[in-house]
Amino acid sequence: MHEVQVREVMTQAVVVVTADCRARNIIDVLTDYGASGMPVVDDADRVIGVVSEADLLPAIGDGTSLESSRAAELMTAPAVTVGPEAPVGVAARLMSHHRVKRLPVVDDASGRLVGIITRGDLVRRTLRGDDAIARDVLDGVVLPTYGVDPARISVEVHDGAVTLRGSVDRRATAVRLAARTRAVEGVLRVADELDWSVDDTRPRRRCG
Repeated sequence: MHEVQVREVMTQAVVVVTADCRARNIIDVLTDYGASGMPVVDDADRVIGVVSEADLLPAIGDGTSLESSRAAELMTAPAVTVGPEAPVGVAARLMSHHRVKRLPVVDDASGRLVGIITRGDLVRRTLRGDDAIARDVLDGVVLPTYGVDPARISVEVHDGAVTLRGSVDRRATAVRLAARTRAVEGVLRVADELDWSVDDTRPRRRCG
């Protein structure tokens, strides 16, 4: 059963600031991009902290420090981060536990920033109703797939979890249906319970 990973939901284009960025400049960036916070990175794009509107309040309260206060002093560190291969459920639990609205997504090997995931990303992923998801799977996945008889396929959706049942001629077709279903907006995971007659996914040996 496929569980949606962070990389499938995250935003790849991330606005960041560096540690020496002044409070006034950070406010300008947040305003320009309509954001409530952003990662603070070093020269190698590794996340060293997160600066949010709440972090900026002391500097705003003392107007004279808007020019002197830097991201390094204001940010929350160390940052709570998540890897791109983590399930979205892990990201949701991290946000809830640490009471944060966003998580920088960092590469597990290099530690470099590769994206960001927010509460809004998670909510939008689950907002769609099960009936709408089922229609999209039937109309956008099952019907257009060549060689598939829609009457032989059952699509069940419960809280964003899709179960595919029925039969197709070839295993590759079943794999294709499940893969395309995972890409439908609102789908959180897919259970592939399709039967098939011919396994055409095995490597074929050839000579010459």
